[in-house]
Amino acid sequence: MVGISRGLVCGAVALAAVSTAGHAQRLVPVHRHKAGVYGTLLRPTGQFQRFVGWGGGLGVYFVPGFSWQGGIGLRMDGSLLVYGHESYDVWLGPRIPDGYVRVSTDNLIATFGVGPQLTFGDGPIRPYTFGTAGFSYFATVSSTDENDWDYDSHTNFDDWSLALAAGGGLLIQLNRGHKPIWLDVSAQWTHNGVTDYLREGSIVETIDGNLMLFPIRSEANHWTYRLGVAFGF
Repeated sequence: MVGISRGLVCGAVALAAVSTAGHAQRLVPVHRHKAGVYGTLLRPTGQFQRFVGWGGGLGVYFVPGFSWQGGIGLRMDGSLLVYGHESYDVWLGPRIPDGYVRVSTDNLIATFGVGPQLTFGDGPIRPYTFGTAGFSYFATVSSTDENDWDYDSHTNFDDWSLALAAGGGLLIQLNRGHKPIWLDVSAQWTHNGVTDYLREGSIVETIDGNLMLFPIRSEANHWTYRLGVAFGF
């Protein structure tokens, strides 16, 4: 009888310990949400590839997780891409000392999208896939400077388009702990449809000093290849 009682007591203690450990484990913070920053290469495709070359830029994203381990989340992704750049001197006339100023023109795409993200597994290497819907803003911006001081900038041309994107990648854990850091390698396909935009050479100065714009209208779909760092919390 004493042996049975002792066994029951030991069993109860063991069960309480397991229950306490499980409860404590549930109280440990899990990296349910993720935020990241990345550098990206832009590769135009289709009609877009006929008019512009490779580009690049930076982006950020945030993925709040709906499931406990963050396997299901809502991705919010934004980036700024440059697909063309020109610099040239403009003469302002004999009344201006050193009458030339430097003009720099950048062809830009600002993007933002929201959509679901699925992350698979719970190990140090986790594949994921996502899809987003949002917009792309195409703009060509010129700025003038003198003696390395930027004193004027303006938008020459811009256009908006609906952007539908799909992509995927790998999260590779770089450290241990409750706030992990991940190497993030991914690729994304973006469908912008038919868009109006400028490229290098689309702004031409006439003999009387005026500027003429020659926009292009075509599909502007592209791939982006990304390398960045993600933080779990």
